[in-house]
Amino acid sequence: MGHQQDAQVRNPYRGHEILVWARRDERGAWRDEVQVYVDGARIELTVPAPAGRAWSTELEALREGIERGRDLIDRRLDGP
Repeated sequence: MGHQQDAQVRNPYRGHEILVWARRDERGAWRDEVQVYVDGARIELTVPAPAGRAWSTELEALREGIERGRDLIDRRLDGP
């Protein structure tokens, strides 16, 4: 798990802050790690890992992490 201060991408969204890291897995594919914060405190949201999803570039993994974070925030604020 990454630490808040070393996030590769910080994205403010609807009063939350999405932090994303991209990491290579054991096969060399890129995977994302997502954390969401409100007022500096991490909130526990279930961040479903996309089954079998991996990206060929670091940038793709970071973009997908932002999208997943936004989706989680939307669900938290608007319901399913």
